[in-house]
Amino acid sequence: IVYHLFAYALIASMFLLISKKMNGHKLFQGFQYGLSCSLIWIVYFLEPLPHIAIYSCICYLIADSFAFLMMGLLCGYLLGDNKPLLTCHSHHSLISILTIASCFVLARYVLYLFFGIYSSFDAYPLSTLWWCIISGCVVSSVITGLNDYLEEKNIFKRSILLGCFLFGMNLTLFNLFMPLSYQINHADLILRTLSDIFAVTIGCFFSQKVMLLAIQKG
Repeated sequence: IVYHLFAYALIASMFLLISKKMNGHKLFQGFQYGLSCSLIWIVYFLEPLPHIAIYSCICYLIADSFAFLMMGLLCGYLLGDNKPLLTCHSHHSLISILTIASCFVLARYVLYLFFGIYSSFDAYPLSTLWWCIISGCVVSSVITGLNDYLEEKNIFKRSILLGCFLFGMNLTLFNLFMPLSYQINHADLILRTLSDIFAVTIGCFFSQKVMLLAIQKG
């Protein structure tokens, strides 16, 4: 319980990075943020690993998803402001999603093939591939959506905020929860955590560079 309070408090604080540029009713803003955090935890809960029991995975997934949605609504209610509902998504968002997802999948396969991280890759390579692709797309969609609400203009700093904070903080707290419930190799856990954060951060940087070139060329 103490760990969950600590984790949710840190994740809730990240709402302040994007709240100023979010629009619509403040509860809707909070719901968006809670859903974004929840989606990242869901895809990692569903990672095909040898030790995972489906029943316990589903129980954790439902409980944490509900908690994230409640946290998001509270963030919106306490920290958000009601604003006109506007549509401000980039026309080049698909480029961002594909770029970040590609970096995620590539980094995962480097871990599977060259570092032999704990996974079901040898037993279920196709399932693992599909998980990588789906997770990469979900994570990149979440990050691309949150990117619209950052005030920072510098591409490098923006990539750090997206990859290391809005995604990285969430993933780190998720992975720190794992040793509390399962027997985990700590070196393996650190390696996969740092690799995923690095891949998403690099993906954010390159996606914004590609988008900038696309906008300049019209």
